[in-house]
Amino acid sequence: MMKKQPPIHVFCLVLGALISSGCGKKNAFIAPPPPEVKVGAAHFEPTTVYQDFPGRVAASEHVEIRARVSGFLQSREFSAGQYVEAGKALFKIEPERFKSAVDAALAKVAKAEADLEIADTNFKKRKAAFDKSQAVSELDVLAAEADRKAAEAAAKIAQAAVADAKRDLSYTTVVTPISGRVSSARVDRGNLVGADGPTLLTTVSKTQPVYFYFEADERSLLPFLKNLPGAANPEIKPKNRAVELVLSDGSNYDEKGELDFVDNAVDVESGTIRLRARFANEKGVLIDGLFGHLRIPRTIENAVKIPKALVQRDLGGSFVLVVSGEENKVERRSVAPTGQSSGGDVIVEPYDAATRTGVNPDDRIVRSNLQRARPGIVVNPVDASAPPPPPPPPPANEDGGEPQAEKAEEAPEETSAVEEAAAPSN
Repeated sequence: MMKKQPPIHVFCLVLGALISSGCGKKNAFIAPPPPEVKVGAAHFEPTTVYQDFPGRVAASEHVEIRARVSGFLQSREFSAGQYVEAGKALFKIEPERFKSAVDAALAKVAKAEADLEIADTNFKKRKAAFDKSQAVSELDVLAAEADRKAAEAAAKIAQAAVADAKRDLSYTTVVTPISGRVSSARVDRGNLVGADGPTLLTTVSKTQPVYFYFEADERSLLPFLKNLPGAANPEIKPKNRAVELVLSDGSNYDEKGELDFVDNAVDVESGTIRLRARFANEKGVLIDGLFGHLRIPRTIENAVKIPKALVQRDLGGSFVLVVSGEENKVERRSVAPTGQSSGGDVIVEPYDAATRTGVNPDDRIVRSNLQRARPGIVVNPVDASAPPPPPPPPPANEDGGEPQAEKAEEAPEETSAVEEAAAPSN
């Protein structure tokens, strides 16, 4: 037996009721809550940072020992590489020819002095005869006086020739004008030297002290320009004089140096200027031409330390995200890293009001959800140093009894950007 279908007007009534109830309200958009981010202040403390400059060690004095007279090399008076004192004989050139030149010059002096004596006697006699009886003419007196002057000049020339001959004789003993380490001999005994000019025999370098020359760019140079020598201050007194040297193997040289020279002009092609540091080099470790890196310390009174993971970089430079104002809007704040780090922190320059770069002690730096905390959006800042809130109590049973522990899937805790950077990767 078939069931009886309800009349069609019943369906129409039900459908009309449903349509009227659905058109009573409109859907309203509810904005999602602001993303929650952890915030915290930067760490401020006096910190010493270092500027690093590559360069090379140079001897404080370097001399090329050359033959100043020609002749055959007779002997070598040193061992290659040894330390020699100023005035020590290094080479000897055969002296016989120069001794003979000295003897000849002395003989010429004797002859010139004899000629001068005769000329002087002749002048005196003619002068007396003219004054007494004018037995000679005035012209004869003047001629005798001229002869005496010529003889005096010839005697002086002869004496100068003796000095030249003795000097050339002294050059046959080649000595070092400075104290230092001597190189090897460039010419062996028995060879002719000085025939085609001053022959290079060896070199001597003074490496106590030594200099370290390096180039600095204009920006790094500005702190040193405030203490350059002038009329009232002739000596250089840079603000940071103590410097350190790192050798090519990465080890630190155990002696401190000092900055003692800044050049007087910037190279317009490279935009750099030449500077020099001085090291005592008491142990003689540093030698001419050695490569290294000079480290100049600079103390920043209010150095800002920010975790590395929070410092981002784009085309505009390095920056951090800061929550500013009562509206809790995210702001992009440019920072100027010093290039130095301390542990897991980046050291940046203090806040500069003129350029609005850097952070202040009361700035709230975003420490988590960096990808969601975009500049310009509103966030819900939570103090990163505050303890987490206690968990809510579990719900009670329907019958009013004690709440039962239920197994629920725990939500993963929010991980900060600093924790993510510190976590080891599998």
